[in-house]
Amino acid sequence: MTRPRSEIVDRENGGIYHLGSRCVRRALLCGKDPHTRRDFSHRRAWIEDRLLELAELFTVHVCTYAVMSNHYHITANYTPQDRFELDDEEVARRWLRIYPPKRSDDLEPSVAKLLDDPDRLAVLRDRLGDLSWYMRCLNEPIARRANLEDDCTGRFWQGRFRSKGVPDDRSMWACMAYDDLNPIRAGMAEEVDDDEHTSLQRRLEEAEDEPERLDEPMAPLVLRDRKVASAPSPTLQLDMTLREYRAYVEWTAGILHDAPAPLPRERAPPAGLGDPKSWLDLVMSCRQRVPARTLPRWARAVA
Repeated sequence: MTRPRSEIVDRENGGIYHLGSRCVRRALLCGKDPHTRRDFSHRRAWIEDRLLELAELFTVHVCTYAVMSNHYHITANYTPQDRFELDDEEVARRWLRIYPPKRSDDLEPSVAKLLDDPDRLAVLRDRLGDLSWYMRCLNEPIARRANLEDDCTGRFWQGRFRSKGVPDDRSMWACMAYDDLNPIRAGMAEEVDDDEHTSLQRRLEEAEDEPERLDEPMAPLVLRDRKVASAPSPTLQLDMTLREYRAYVEWTAGILHDAPAPLPRERAPPAGLGDPKSWLDLVMSCRQRVPARTLPRWARAVA
C-alpha cells in the first residue's frame, strides 16, 4: 500500500532524502528513442538546470544528482525551518522567480502586491519550505515542455515522485555514490568523470578550473550564471573532500562494475570507507523497487 507523503517526509525537521521520478511512457523520453530514432538527450539538461535553479529558491540543498535516459535521482538535504529565516520580500521575489509575471515590467508591482497580502505570503513561505512543492515545480514544467515538443497531452512522469529518508551520514554518502554511479551501472559511461549529467562529473569540471576544490569539504550544488557551482550551506557540512569522495565512488565502481564473486584483495578500499561489504550493502540498498532475486548472484551477496 502506498504510504502518505506525511509519513515519509519530516515536514518540520527535514533531513536527507533520496528522491527521483521516472518517465511513464514506453519510449526513453529523456534519451534516444529506439522506435522513432528521435534523440531527446537535450531534455537531460532541462532537468539538470531546473533542479539546481530551484535549489536556490527552496529550502532544499542538492548533494548529488544523476539524469538518466528515463529517470533521475537526487540526494538532497531538506531544511524546512530555513523558510522562517527569509524576510517577506525575499519570499515574494523567490516565488516570482518560480512563477514570473507574463511581462518583465510587472515584476515590481507583483512584489508590492504580495507584500500587501500577508496571508498569501504565509502560504508561499510554507511552499518554499515544502519538499513536495520543490518536486512539483521541478516536474511540471519538464512535462509541459516535453508534451509540447511531442505535440501530445497526458502524463509524462510515472505517478508521484519517489522519496526515501536517509538515516545517517554513511547512508547519505552511499546514496550520493549510488547516484553518481548510475551511468556506469547502465553502461552509459566507463569513468566517473565522463560527460553523462551527474553531479560528480560537474564537480570535477569545477575542480579543473579551481584545483583547490579537490581538497576542500564538498558543498551543495546550485546553478549560477548557467554554470554549476558548489555553494556553502550553514545547515549542511559535507565532511569529506572531493578527492576522498571520488576515491569512494571509483572504488565502488570498480567492484560493482567488474562484478566479481569475492571482493578482490588487491583492490584495497579507500581509507575511511569502513567495512567494504557493509558499504556495498548500503549502496545497493539505494536501488528502489528491485527485489533481491532480480539482482545478479554476486550483487545479492552484498545487497
